Amino acid sequence: MTDTIHEQVMREERASRWALSLPQLWVVVAVLLPMMALQGALGTIDLAYHIRVGDVMLHTHSLLRHDPFTFTAGGAPWLDQQWGAQLLLALVYRGLGWPGLAIVQSFLPGLAILFIYLACRVVGPAPRQASVLALAGFAVAWTSLTLRPQLLAAVLFALCLWLVASRRSHPGRLLAVPVVVALWANLHGSFFLGILLVGLAALEEILRRSPEARRALALTVASGVAANLNPFGVRIWSYAFGISTNATISSLVTEWRPPSIRHADDALFFLSVAGVAVFLARRGRSTPWPNLVWLGVFFFLALTASRNTMWWGLAAPVALAPLLRDRARREPRQLEPSLLHTAIAACLALIVSAFFILSLEGGSFRTPGNRVADAPVALTAHLERLAPPGTRVFNAQQWGSWLELAMPGRPLFVDSRIELFPRRVWEDYLSISNGRVGWPAILRQWRVRVLVISEKRQGDLIPLVRRAPDWRLAYRDEDGAIFVPASSR
Repeated sequence: MTDTIHEQVMREERASRWALSLPQLWVVVAVLLPMMALQGALGTIDLAYHIRVGDVMLHTHSLLRHDPFTFTAGGAPWLDQQWGAQLLLALVYRGLGWPGLAIVQSFLPGLAILFIYLACRVVGPAPRQASVLALAGFAVAWTSLTLRPQLLAAVLFALCLWLVASRRSHPGRLLAVPVVVALWANLHGSFFLGILLVGLAALEEILRRSPEARRALALTVASGVAANLNPFGVRIWSYAFGISTNATISSLVTEWRPPSIRHADDALFFLSVAGVAVFLARRGRSTPWPNLVWLGVFFFLALTASRNTMWWGLAAPVALAPLLRDRARREPRQLEPSLLHTAIAACLALIVSAFFILSLEGGSFRTPGNRVADAPVALTAHLERLAPPGTRVFNAQQWGSWLELAMPGRPLFVDSRIELFPRRVWEDYLSISNGRVGWPAILRQWRVRVLVISEKRQGDLIPLVRRAPDWRLAYRDEDGAIFVPASSR
């Protein structure tokens, strides 16, 4: 009997080690749901060329300072501010291929939302409320959290939010912000947001007449100085400003235009703003001005471009979290560990794993699967045969990034680096793509030898080229068509 009781006690102790409390379960939910949502297709438009650039740097042990990929801007100076992100992406691709990139795309959003959850928790709300806030922010930001350098920036932004939010309970954490900004300045052009976050914290401390105000202000200055610790020095500031104000980019790329209620992704942003307004109006008391300033800054930033709604989605939960502190005190505590909580967490983990396996269906280590967007594999295989290295290729802009990775050595017309090309190049590109009067002459002026045309984005051009005497159809599938000079056989 004694042995039986002892064995039962041991079993209960072993079970308790695996049991999760309800607060722990809310953390798991906040992290795994974003990972589940980001199991979709990898996009190559803002990813593949970064991998290619990183691979070139790993081979040459030097930064790229001039364009090596196109003939319309070939040799032009290029300030490659995102070089650090490119090295990281190339290393993942070298070691783990497309499956590894899919893992990273799933993991990083979960990490970002974890920091948002921690930032919310540190300023007061209960775990359930913090989890709901973090997931609500993710719902606004998730379409921008695909794998590209900006995703790394989102993680660093969320990290800075946590460091700033916890500055009163853990003052030493604020010292890490300049270090994070220095890293950020070598990964993505949004590095100034880290400085903005600590600057907003400094402003709040100054107006509160807090003794920590001087320190926060000093760290704001230190973060601004730390941003210059990069291969290009202070020039990254003009790069970041130039990208955000470039009229060509905003005219060609939808995400650089102001958000519109007509787009589903932007509609989530406007719904979230309306939700915040209703919550503040129904509180029954005035909202502290620091919270309003935080919300206002990121609201107006989001209005400048659709891609900036992501920063609102990540920052707004942390600005709202202190307003739920009183509710957290009234919420009953349910801290007893339970194997049911563990079972729920395990089910979520299994679903994430299953989604990941399905996302790789039809692919391999180096060949992208069916879930990789803007990667016309069959078309590329024929293009590689029809266009020997050195051949000038007119391409759909959305395919430029993929082609630079899949078949290097063929100079292209344009790619995803919109800011690199003069306006004349984009005018010529649009004239050809839309089949405007004079498009054959433009191709001759640029000495183009092969055309690879997208069925989806340049479909009206295909019948025009088929009727042109100078070109013949060499290959066509559901993705598009390849044309070569009629004289070549």
